[in-house]
Amino acid sequence: MSNTESAINSIRVNQLGYGTHLPKYAAVLEAKPLALFDSEDRQVAGYEVPELSFDEASGDNVYVIDLGDIPSGTYTLKNSDSSATVNVSDKPFTTLVNSLIKGLYYQRCGCALEAKHAGIFTHKACHTAPSIDWEDRSKTKTITGGWHDAGDYGKYVSPGAVTVAHLLYSYLLFGTGCSDDLNIPETGNGTPDILNEARFELDWILRMQREDGAFYHKLTKDHFAPFIMPEDDTDPEYIVPPSHTATADAVAVLALASRTYREFDPAFSDRALDAAVKGYKWLVDNQDFSPYINPHGLNTGPYTDTRVIDELFWACCELYLVTGEGSYIEEAERLYNFAKDVDSVPEEDMIFRQMMIKQEEAVMYINKKYPFFHTPKLSGLDIAEFGWSNVAGLGGLCCLLFLKKKAGEAFYNELREDLLKRSKDILQRVNNSGYRTALRVEDYVWGSIINVMNNAMAMVVNYLLTGREDMLSGALSQIDYSLGLNALDLSFVTGLGSRSVQNPHHRPSGADGIDAPVPGFIVGGPNKRFTYPFTKEKLGETPAAKYYLDETPSADTNEIAIYWNSPAIFVAAFFNTL
Repeated sequence: MSNTESAINSIRVNQLGYGTHLPKYAAVLEAKPLALFDSEDRQVAGYEVPELSFDEASGDNVYVIDLGDIPSGTYTLKNSDSSATVNVSDKPFTTLVNSLIKGLYYQRCGCALEAKHAGIFTHKACHTAPSIDWEDRSKTKTITGGWHDAGDYGKYVSPGAVTVAHLLYSYLLFGTGCSDDLNIPETGNGTPDILNEARFELDWILRMQREDGAFYHKLTKDHFAPFIMPEDDTDPEYIVPPSHTATADAVAVLALASRTYREFDPAFSDRALDAAVKGYKWLVDNQDFSPYINPHGLNTGPYTDTRVIDELFWACCELYLVTGEGSYIEEAERLYNFAKDVDSVPEEDMIFRQMMIKQEEAVMYINKKYPFFHTPKLSGLDIAEFGWSNVAGLGGLCCLLFLKKKAGEAFYNELREDLLKRSKDILQRVNNSGYRTALRVEDYVWGSIINVMNNAMAMVVNYLLTGREDMLSGALSQIDYSLGLNALDLSFVTGLGSRSVQNPHHRPSGADGIDAPVPGFIVGGPNKRFTYPFTKEKLGETPAAKYYLDETPSADTNEIAIYWNSPAIFVAAFFNTL
């Protein structure tokens, strides 16, 4: 039996555990009475299950029950034919936070992973040879370090920048919930390990800056490697030309890093800010925007993004907070408010007007070249989005939780109103879902876990602004989802839970000869859009929330990615502080 073939257990729980002081939900698929038993097999609670409701996303008849107040301990939740272990403790998410951060360590490139830090998941140093300039093959440059982006061995600036931003904001907002020692090479150097791990990627991003200030888009082979260990991937690597989106993302995260690392390494803080300012100047001076497209012969992940306005917005917010220069926040406000109607903006009133106008042309071009991309028309910025392709929410974090009224009272109030409205819509999705999952049926796409965690982040921010308990429980349910309270009865985090993913689309996990996958990765999860033919052949008309294969080839449902780990770190770190 494969790991995704449930024995039709009619009780679904968070397989890692629940907080004594937090809501505790379980999903049941049969309308039978439930009882909770302690470790001595004594009944401590009983629950009546009312009529089940149909959940469109999964095709299940299901009911989510609130288990109520339960002291710390290990329990068994039973009905007449199923049971599930319920773990309750004061700090159930410490293990999750630490595991997800340590997962990023296992993605390190350019260095050996030694047994004293990596346990059995060791490998030799990889990708240390000089890289070739894609446009001028006579030029080479050694750019080592950074994280492998996902299940492949490519390294990409925009996803890396967003991943780091999630980590830095986790530390700045919820430091007590994510600052444990993690047994990585830098442990004990006086800097929290979450920042040590982020620094490994930041150093690589800095190496990706060109002399004129622009940042190269990515550093990859011209093809995806087969399932081999990273040190065996010795084909030439290429330095791919810069892009506006990669440059703006790098500017933003380096400005954020400058203020985050100031107390730990002032020299690095200064270096990061200098690079950010230099990158911003390149953006101002080079407004002939076009979306990044893989050149002919290059077949690794494109990370194509037709909109640069959200990256510019985020960069301006971060630069204002670290420098105090008013022109940055003025530009951020103009970008935000004029995004819906760029043609009305007088040319002299916006630094980035030309790039914004060209985005409509970019959308049409990408939709023609990649019909599956389904890029929307240019519209306003979504302050509740925190992913690699839409980073407006990261600018929102900067303004709403750090700048606050210093951003300008009217601007702050506008941002706050937009975030509260969007997160209210997200909470409605939770309440409409049979499993309290913050997804609509159409949201089960490639990497659907990013939608889950993105929406959880928005609800966390709402809670921080308003104190609404329903937002807190809505966000918490997304952690429950990732750890087994879902239609598959499966923990999507490798190494955690009684039934967890075993065969992620991750080259080291598939090539190291070890039965268990590398721990600490959250997989993309169910995806009924943009699926491989073999996935469709196996799953057919399976409902969206169950459109998933725990099989190594299934990149469309079972890949890992650094920027899927990082929003989960943010959400789990928040709950680890409560």
